[in-house]
Amino acid sequence: DRGTPRPHREIAGTALMSDNERAIQLFTTALASAKGDERRAQILHQRSAAHARQGAWEASLRDAQQAVELRPDWAKARCRAGAAHYGLDQLDAAAAAYEEALRLCDSGDAELADGARAALNDVRAKQARLATDAQLSPHVLGFAQSKTAGAKLLAQGRYAEAEQEYEGALRAMRAALQELPAEASGGMRATMEALERGMREELAAAKKRAAGSE
Repeated sequence: DRGTPRPHREIAGTALMSDNERAIQLFTTALASAKGDERRAQILHQRSAAHARQGAWEASLRDAQQAVELRPDWAKARCRAGAAHYGLDQLDAAAAAYEEALRLCDSGDAELADGARAALNDVRAKQARLATDAQLSPHVLGFAQSKTAGAKLLAQGRYAEAEQEYEGALRAMRAALQELPAEASGGMRATMEALERGMREELAAAKKRAAGSE
């Protein structure tokens, strides 16, 4: 990285691969004597990366944000901030950072643009998964509770009550399937449909036992 004074750049580059603590110390030393916003921003960017390698996302974000303040038009700093926001599960902020990075990318820096675009797609995919989970969660919980209660009642020979619980579990599963977005993975839908078929079989068995016990 051209923003880190040469001796620190060479040493820290090796340290990043084996000793992040040492790398952070070296970048901090370099930062103390760095002149100019561009150089300071590049050192902060490097130190942010070192913090990220440790999973120290808050420290990584602080350095990335300082780099952005020093060089608001630097796409790499925006990408680094996006990565830190993602590490902190701040998905809206991560998406905004990557979108801004794409806006700032030079036409000649295709590699950076491709990386920012891929990262943004990852963020949006995770946002979609979380939205789906939140949408399905009440139905899945209702299914699990009714299924557990039905199995317990069935084991106790209380077939009519077990049948009611299984009916409740099926209603919850049908509701979950209706809420499942059209773009949801085929694997998720197949799993839920298999659970529904299994519940129907258990319900049929409960009904048969209930009829036999009368």
